[in-house]
This record gives sequence, C-alpha cells and structure tokens, in this order.
Amino acid sequence: MAAGTSPIFPQTPIIGIANLVSNTAVTSRQARSGTAGLTALTTTSTDGTRIDIIKVVGQSNSNSALQTIWIYDGTYSYVYDEIAIAAVTSNANTQPAANTSSYSTLVLPPTYQLFTSQTVSSNVVVYAFGGKY
Repeated sequence: MAAGTSPIFPQTPIIGIANLVSNTAVTSRQARSGTAGLTALTTTSTDGTRIDIIKVVGQSNSNSALQTIWIYDGTYSYVYDEIAIAAVTSNANTQPAANTSSYSTLVLPPTYQLFTSQTVSSNVVVYAFGGKY
C-alpha cells in the first residue's frame, strides 16, 4: 500500500456539545460495554473526525470532580482523558469553573465517537472543537 504524499485537512468544522445537568456520576474507569451512563459529545463520521480542543464550562455552582472523556468504538467505551473541574460558588462577580485540554493527535476513525461523564455530578457543558474529514 502506497503512503499518502499530501497532507489532509478536515473539510467540515464541528463543535460537539454535551449538556450535563443532574447526570449520574460514573466513578469506574474500566472499559465498559456500550455507553450506559455516558453522554455523547460527538457523532460518527464517514471519514473520521479530528478533535483539537475539549473545554468544560460550569453552568452554576460546581463540585470538585473529574470530567471523563471516553472513546467509543461501537462496542466498548474506553477512558481517554480526564479534565479537572474546580469547586466554584458562582455569582455575578465570580466566573464559573472552566478548564480546557488541547490535543494534537486525537483522530477518531470512522464510526468512533467521544462520550463524556463525571466522577461527581455537576452542571456543566462540555465542548469538543475539531473537524470531520
């Protein structure tokens, strides 16, 4: 099989959004069959997806927790990353908790998806910025 000689770039930018409100905490980090208890962050793509940044933003008061990012291969979900969420009592003068992780090699094959969960339930929105090939 000949190697590609030209770089490829995503054709369609994407923003995956997962709004977690009163979700069930998932404390196990072991691979799991399916996606029970997880919230979809991206959809599948015919030619694959590249993710550059994942950002977690609190929507009100937040608990100290980890936002877990899972890669789902169509059968099993595997922990890929965890993003810390700080405990914050937000008000008009205090920003809610927010944290960002950047990736240079997070490329999902066709039919793979990202899912997310938390170790302690907290109202947050998780964003995935990238593109579909």
